[in-house]
Amino acid sequence: MAVPLDALLELRRAASEGLLELDGAGPASSEAVRARETLLEPHFGSVAWSVPPSYRAVLAEHNRLRCCREDDDSEREFVLVDEKELVELNAELVHMPEGVAREPGRDLSTNHLVGFAEAGYEAVWCFDVSQPGADGEYPVYYHHQDEPRARYLADGAWEEEADAAPDFPSFAAWFEAMAAAFTAEQPPAWLDEMGTPALVWLARDGVFRSGGEH
Repeated sequence: MAVPLDALLELRRAASEGLLELDGAGPASSEAVRARETLLEPHFGSVAWSVPPSYRAVLAEHNRLRCCREDDDSEREFVLVDEKELVELNAELVHMPEGVAREPGRDLSTNHLVGFAEAGYEAVWCFDVSQPGADGEYPVYYHHQDEPRARYLADGAWEEEADAAPDFPSFAAWFEAMAAAFTAEQPPAWLDEMGTPALVWLARDGVFRSGGEH
C-alpha cells in the first residue's frame, strides 16, 4: 500500500516557496476517523465503508487540509474536509434523493460514493466504496452534482459505461496527482476545469489515466 506522505511533503515545500497556500489542521483523532465511517446519512438506504489506509495516513497528519494555487486570474483549490464537513458534503452534493431516474423505471443511486474532498463549486472527489481492493483501498472519482457518477439502483450497473474505469485506483494515486498538478511549473490543462461538469467528461475520456495530456 502506497502511503502518500512524499506528496504531502512536496505540497509543504511548494507552500514554503510561495507557490501555493496550504492550510492544515492538526491530526485526526480516532473519533474523527470513526465519525467519517459512521455518521453518513444518505437520503435513502445506507452506506457502509472503512477509511482506506492511504487516506488514514494523511488524516494522521491533518484532519482537514486546504490547498490553493493562484495563477494570473485563476484560482484552483481542493479541500480534504473534516468529519463534520464530510457528512454535509455527501448529503448536499453527492448522495441523490430517492426516485431519481432519467429513464422510466430505472432509478439511479450514488450511495456507492463517499465524498472526501471539495473540488470547487458543486464538484467533489469521491471514493467508490462498492469496489474495495484487497489492500483496503477504494478507487477515486471526480463527481459533479450536475454530471453524477451514478449507478442503476436495481443492478448496480453504471449509468455511463465509461465510468467503469475509475479516475484513480486509490487515494494515494489521487493525492499524488493533486500534488503534482498543484506544484507543477505549468499545471495540466484539466486543472482549469476542476469545479465544472466538463471535468467529468474529460475524466470519462481518460484525462487522468493518460497523464492529463488531453
